Amino acid sequence: MKIFVIKVLALLLVLLGYSQGQTVELKYALFTAIEGYDSSGAVPAIEMAEQMVNSNDSILPGYTLAHIGVKDTKCDRATSLSLFFEALSSPNPPILGLLGCGCSVASTPVAEIVQHKSLSQVSYESSSVELDDQDRFPNFFRVIPSDAEFPTVFNAIRQQYGWRRVAILTQNEGIFTETFQRLKQTLVAQNVTVQNRVFRSELPIQGLNTSTDNFFFEDDDYRVFFISAYSQYAQHIICQAYKRGYTYPRYAWILYAWYADEWWTQDAGTGCTSSQLAEFLEKVIAIQVFSVPADENAMTDTGLTANEFATQYKEKLNTRNYSNYSYLYSASVAYDTLWTFAFALEKTNHMLQDNDILNTTGCSGENLINATFFSLRNFTSYNRLMSCVIRWNLQRTDFLGVSGRVQFNDVGSRFQANSQIFQYRLNESDGMLRVQYFARTEYDQNSTTTLAIVYLSNESIDTVYSGGVPPDGTPFNKVNTFHDALVICYYILAGLGILYSTVCLVFNFTQRNKRIVKLTSPNLNYFLIAGTYIMYAAVFLQLISSTVYDINYARCIMDALVYNIGYCMAFGVILAKMGRINYIFNNPTASKTTVKDWHLIIVTLLVTGFGTLLVTLQVAIPQLRPTPQLILDDEYGIERDEYNVRINNTVYNCFAGASVEATAWIIVTFLYLVVLQIVGIVLAIQTRKVKVKVLNDSKYIAALIYISSIVLVTRPVAIFGVNNLLNVSEAILSGGIIIVSTAFLSFVFIPKMVSLARDPKGEKMFDISGGTTTAEVSLSTKNCVVDEAELKIKQLEAKVAQLEKQLQKYDNETPSEILVNKNNINGSIGSVDSVTGTINI
Repeated sequence: MKIFVIKVLALLLVLLGYSQGQTVELKYALFTAIEGYDSSGAVPAIEMAEQMVNSNDSILPGYTLAHIGVKDTKCDRATSLSLFFEALSSPNPPILGLLGCGCSVASTPVAEIVQHKSLSQVSYESSSVELDDQDRFPNFFRVIPSDAEFPTVFNAIRQQYGWRRVAILTQNEGIFTETFQRLKQTLVAQNVTVQNRVFRSELPIQGLNTSTDNFFFEDDDYRVFFISAYSQYAQHIICQAYKRGYTYPRYAWILYAWYADEWWTQDAGTGCTSSQLAEFLEKVIAIQVFSVPADENAMTDTGLTANEFATQYKEKLNTRNYSNYSYLYSASVAYDTLWTFAFALEKTNHMLQDNDILNTTGCSGENLINATFFSLRNFTSYNRLMSCVIRWNLQRTDFLGVSGRVQFNDVGSRFQANSQIFQYRLNESDGMLRVQYFARTEYDQNSTTTLAIVYLSNESIDTVYSGGVPPDGTPFNKVNTFHDALVICYYILAGLGILYSTVCLVFNFTQRNKRIVKLTSPNLNYFLIAGTYIMYAAVFLQLISSTVYDINYARCIMDALVYNIGYCMAFGVILAKMGRINYIFNNPTASKTTVKDWHLIIVTLLVTGFGTLLVTLQVAIPQLRPTPQLILDDEYGIERDEYNVRINNTVYNCFAGASVEATAWIIVTFLYLVVLQIVGIVLAIQTRKVKVKVLNDSKYIAALIYISSIVLVTRPVAIFGVNNLLNVSEAILSGGIIIVSTAFLSFVFIPKMVSLARDPKGEKMFDISGGTTTAEVSLSTKNCVVDEAELKIKQLEAKVAQLEKQLQKYDNETPSEILVNKNNINGSIGSVDSVTGTINI
């Protein structure tokens, strides 16, 4: 009964006060920053909101909101703490909360202790990621979004302009270093290359004024810079950048948009004039992470549209009372901050009259039965129940403000804020620098993490960067191909080579029954001609000019296969022929087995098959496979485009960057060709004394071995030694192929064509040379099996001719000398096997 009487009396007192038109002042502390960092422009916006709340009878009836005076924290930790304790000791009534402190540095220490004084803090200009820690700051809320949103906004801008490399210049303060860590994580996840330089909070900035310190990453040619620092430090950085010419359109710069109005005009001892800084800032982008309304003409829950607020704010800022305050881009956020606090107090005032509703808050620590004794006028810094309820209502804030919808996430920060993007632009009419709002970000309807850039009317990429989007400094790889002159020249030579092979093919086919051609094994010559066809075709494949990776990949594969197969086939024919000559003329016997054409074909196929196996394994096994790699083309080196961005002249090389296994296999295939050369040299030495002229082409074959050996040695030089000179390398490789292919045909067929022209019937084909020939490397004639009778006749004719010459000398010789000479003649001529018809020397 006693409690009921007390409640009734309290209610009567309240009603009596209302009836007399008396209101109770609800005090709050208002902290801003004027020195150090200027957020003073929030004060006019907050006082506008205060007037709107106090004139609205539906919000806090019987109460008026009033701050205890604007306090300048100077963006300093110690100053803000001192002002906070001073506010706590202010005369009655006590403050119910704190709006501020104007910057993150000043807000952090206060936010850490407000809960111990049963207070809540609502900030309009403290965006540090550090303040997202609810364990440290349970009573801290902010209408401005957390800088945790900044990386997503920054990345949306980066994607819009196609930048893949970003340099970040970071002041060594928690608000900036934490932003950098999150920003780097976001960018790296997008495969963006990031460079960062952290500098101490002291002037002059260390390393800034000396070009040798690579402060702007000149060695890496970065072109997109983000300055994460307070404005006075940003002034020093952009001053040096201006002096070095790091300006638009060659460079892009991004700043925070929360710097004070005309901050570049403040003297920070940079050594640059304000006009020079303004010149530098032209086209610089500024980002402010705070929400913007979808419709600036829509009425909000605060009684103004966004456009109406903007107009009234500018008018108020121009009045005498606010002449010392600077324009604040986030003024709409400051306006909504006061409304956030007012709505929370309004809900708390209603809840304090109903125990059942209070039970739903989960607040404890006070006797809820006596809760209805409390009203906002009864608040003290020791009333934990009321503090808990205010905090509970702040957490559930949800209204449409002039800065957009205001809601808080689990850590007390503005939820999914759409951000504003500004650009510094010189006004054409007065030449003054202005900060122009040109775009905003909006979350994708199907995603809570994907942002899109939405340009305002009459804005686009072309208006933002009218001189073209600045490059990010990524070196441009210009892929060079073969010189047209080289390709045309070598294609003509290879085409003539194919025509030459065709002439030899026709000659071999039409003259295959002639005695001279018959001794060159015309059936085997088809394989030699086929090998030259393949090698000439390799020239066409190797000189395919394309910048497409897949085409170059195919070129590398075909290059590895085609040339080696063609070379092994042609050289295998030479080895087979030389092997047969060596077999016939060294240590001959009457019972020696006849070497047939199919024996030689098998030898040729074995030589070709083993070479084909090596290159097939090279192509089939991924670890051994030649793949095109871009390497610097030393013929042109490094150039610069109109933006002074580095252009790397590159070429696709099939062997650059090859693995150890691939390199080893290339050496193995090369050694196989070397072994074939050695075998050819050995055979040439062993057949150098053959005296039958039609069979003795060793001097031609020696030249062929000499030429092919030189070309073979130049291949690794071209592949590994001058591979960064594309045209030189390919001129050596393709030129070598043409030379070797032509040599194969010329040294095999030209002597026979000449001999056939001089001796169409082959009557002198068995003339015996009078001396020893030079090393014969690779000529192996047919079977040396001819018609028995024809051989006998030719042999006897030659024998008679020599005997007649000797008889002329017998008149002056003794019988014993005649006998010796006769034996010598018989030994020099040899005999013809009566069964096989093989010439035995």
